[in-house]
Amino acid sequence: MAKRLSNRQRIERMAEEASIEAEDKEQEAEDKEQEAEEKEPKPSVRKASRSKKAAPIQKRMKFVCRVIDENSKEMASFPYREKCEAEARASELSEKTGKTHTVNLVRVPMADDE
Repeated sequence: MAKRLSNRQRIERMAEEASIEAEDKEQEAEDKEQEAEEKEPKPSVRKASRSKKAAPIQKRMKFVCRVIDENSKEMASFPYREKCEAEARASELSEKTGKTHTVNLVRVPMADDE
Protein backbone atom coordinates (compact mmCIF):
# COMPACT_ATOMS: atom_id res chain seq x y z
CA MET A 1 0.00 0.00 0.00
CA ALA A 2 1.06 3.52 -0.70
CA LYS A 3 2.30 5.42 2.25
CA ARG A 4 0.57 8.70 3.02
CA LEU A 5 2.75 11.76 2.68
CA SER A 6 2.94 14.43 5.29
CA ASN A 7 2.17 18.02 4.44
CA ARG A 8 5.89 18.90 4.43
CA GLN A 9 6.68 16.08 2.02
CA ARG A 10 3.87 17.10 -0.34
CA ILE A 11 5.17 20.67 -0.42
CA GLU A 12 8.71 19.44 -1.18
CA ARG A 13 7.46 17.21 -3.99
CA MET A 14 5.46 20.12 -5.52
CA ALA A 15 8.55 22.36 -5.33
CA GLU A 16 10.67 19.71 -7.10
CA GLU A 17 8.06 19.33 -9.85
CA ALA A 18 7.87 23.12 -10.31
CA SER A 19 11.66 23.41 -10.62
CA ILE A 20 11.72 20.57 -13.20
CA GLU A 21 8.98 22.35 -15.25
CA ALA A 22 10.91 25.64 -15.08
CA GLU A 23 14.07 23.94 -16.35
CA ASP A 24 12.11 22.35 -19.21
CA LYS A 25 10.67 25.73 -20.21
CA GLU A 26 14.13 27.31 -20.16
CA GLN A 27 15.50 24.50 -22.33
CA GLU A 28 12.64 24.92 -24.83
CA ALA A 29 13.26 28.68 -25.01
CA GLU A 30 16.97 28.12 -25.69
CA ASP A 31 16.14 25.58 -28.41
CA LYS A 32 13.81 28.05 -30.12
CA GLU A 33 16.48 30.74 -30.03
CA GLN A 34 19.01 28.41 -31.62
CA GLU A 35 16.54 27.42 -34.34
CA ALA A 36 15.81 31.09 -35.07
CA GLU A 37 19.53 31.81 -35.40
CA GLU A 38 20.07 28.83 -37.71
CA LYS A 39 17.31 29.83 -40.11
CA GLU A 40 18.44 32.03 -42.95
CA PRO A 41 16.29 35.09 -43.67
CA LYS A 42 14.13 34.71 -46.74
CA PRO A 43 14.66 37.22 -49.51
CA SER A 44 11.82 39.71 -49.40
CA VAL A 45 9.46 39.60 -52.33
CA ARG A 46 8.61 43.03 -53.60
CA LYS A 47 5.09 43.55 -54.83
CA ALA A 48 4.39 45.55 -57.92
CA SER A 49 3.20 49.00 -57.01
CA ARG A 50 -0.28 49.94 -58.04
CA SER A 51 -1.08 53.25 -59.56
CA LYS A 52 -2.50 55.54 -56.95
CA LYS A 53 -5.41 57.80 -57.62
CA ALA A 54 -4.55 61.44 -57.31
CA ALA A 55 -6.20 63.08 -54.34
CA PRO A 56 -8.81 65.62 -55.34
CA ILE A 57 -7.44 69.13 -55.23
CA GLN A 58 -9.00 71.18 -52.47
CA LYS A 59 -10.50 74.35 -53.86
CA ARG A 60 -10.06 77.52 -51.90
CA MET A 61 -13.27 78.75 -50.34
CA LYS A 62 -14.47 82.18 -49.28
CA PHE A 63 -17.39 83.48 -47.22
CA VAL A 64 -20.18 85.48 -48.81
CA CYS A 65 -23.01 87.24 -46.96
CA ARG A 66 -26.36 86.59 -48.57
CA VAL A 67 -29.55 88.46 -47.75
CA ILE A 68 -32.48 86.05 -47.91
CA ASP A 69 -36.22 86.34 -47.33
CA GLU A 70 -38.61 84.01 -45.48
CA ASN A 71 -38.70 81.57 -48.40
CA SER A 72 -34.88 81.32 -48.51
CA LYS A 73 -34.80 83.23 -51.78
CA GLU A 74 -31.59 85.20 -52.25
CA MET A 75 -32.25 88.94 -52.47
CA ALA A 76 -28.66 90.27 -52.41
CA SER A 77 -25.09 89.05 -52.01
CA PHE A 78 -22.14 90.84 -50.41
CA PRO A 79 -18.48 89.90 -49.76
CA TYR A 80 -17.65 89.01 -46.16
CA ARG A 81 -15.93 92.36 -45.58
CA GLU A 82 -19.23 94.14 -46.27
CA LYS A 83 -21.25 92.22 -43.69
CA CYS A 84 -22.55 95.46 -42.08
CA GLU A 85 -23.93 96.61 -45.44
CA ALA A 86 -25.63 93.23 -45.87
CA GLU A 87 -27.30 93.60 -42.47
CA ALA A 88 -28.36 97.15 -43.34
CA ARG A 89 -29.82 95.92 -46.62
CA ALA A 90 -31.71 93.14 -44.80
CA SER A 91 -33.26 95.57 -42.31
CA GLU A 92 -34.13 97.97 -45.17
CA LEU A 93 -35.90 95.21 -47.11
CA SER A 94 -37.70 94.04 -43.95
CA GLU A 95 -39.11 97.54 -43.34
CA LYS A 96 -39.99 98.04 -47.01
CA THR A 97 -41.79 94.71 -47.61
CA GLY A 98 -42.98 93.82 -44.10
CA LYS A 99 -41.42 90.35 -44.35
CA THR A 100 -38.37 89.27 -42.38
CA HIS A 101 -35.05 89.21 -44.20
CA THR A 102 -31.91 87.67 -42.71
CA VAL A 103 -28.20 87.50 -43.48
CA ASN A 104 -26.57 84.10 -43.98
CA LEU A 105 -22.86 83.35 -44.30
CA VAL A 106 -22.22 80.89 -47.12
CA ARG A 107 -18.95 79.29 -48.26
CA VAL A 108 -18.43 79.43 -52.01
CA PRO A 109 -15.44 78.34 -54.11
CA MET A 110 -12.97 81.09 -54.91
CA ALA A 111 -12.39 82.10 -58.51
CA ASP A 112 -8.93 81.39 -59.96
CA ASP A 113 -8.05 85.07 -60.33
CA GLU A 114 -8.66 85.90 -56.64
